[in-house]
Amino acid sequence: MKMKLKLRHKNSTMKQDEVKSDKIFQKTTEKIDPDLVIDVINVTKKYNLGDYTVAALDNVNLQIKKGELVAVVGPSGSGKTTLINCLGALDFPNSGKIIYNIDGKGFGSDITKMKDKEHKEMRLHRIGLIFQFYNLFPILTAYENVELPMLLGGKSREESKERVELLLNMVGLGERMHHRPTQLSGGEQQRVTVARSLANEPLILLADEPTGELDTETSSQIIEIFLELKEAGQSILFVSHNRRIVETADRVITITDGKIVGDHEGKKSLSEIWDD
Repeated sequence: MKMKLKLRHKNSTMKQDEVKSDKIFQKTTEKIDPDLVIDVINVTKKYNLGDYTVAALDNVNLQIKKGELVAVVGPSGSGKTTLINCLGALDFPNSGKIIYNIDGKGFGSDITKMKDKEHKEMRLHRIGLIFQFYNLFPILTAYENVELPMLLGGKSREESKERVELLLNMVGLGERMHHRPTQLSGGEQQRVTVARSLANEPLILLADEPTGELDTETSSQIIEIFLELKEAGQSILFVSHNRRIVETADRVITITDGKIVGDHEGKKSLSEIWDD
């Protein structure tokens, strides 16, 4: 599935609405390497369970480069989803920093220091979220689900139309864009979710078990889309318990008991992972 994806507006390295919205991050400014999209520094997240305290993330350090496809693997309860939630401004660590390269040039901002307004801006424009169970609005068509973040971001329906159609064609749903989620298969729904996550040209896609509910063939289709997006320059981090799928990523991070215990190169083809 070869894609022609326009990740950025052709006449600028950053959209005008992004330039304006960067002003709201001035109070959370941090330095970051211009080649990185995220720098995670000494992040710890603890939960109190009665008389016990559990460290879901324990002093995690992680850097993700621009255009890098990174997979995080580990058993259930290892901290994978907590990591995604903290990176996605859905949950927040007790300590540490999560610095995003806001403008792509080294203007960093720490989401742990942001207020609600900044968190909403991050989730709407800077972070593309993909969920295991799709989280599509059942009363909206595929087209309308992808269009919605653009409308919330201030674009008109006319301004959104070209990109919505481009994204849905990109994921192979050009013929089904006016179907509702209940009229789509699980794999098709996940492809809508991928298209929606790209609506506002995010800095990074964060995917929580994107193939967890899919069969082998459909899982391969989703990973193929990720690989094509990576080639187009999109940064992606996904978590999975599937040790075959993760080997297609540039890097494979292993997390156990909230700690990163491994970091190795993947870069295997889809045919290699299923033939092993």
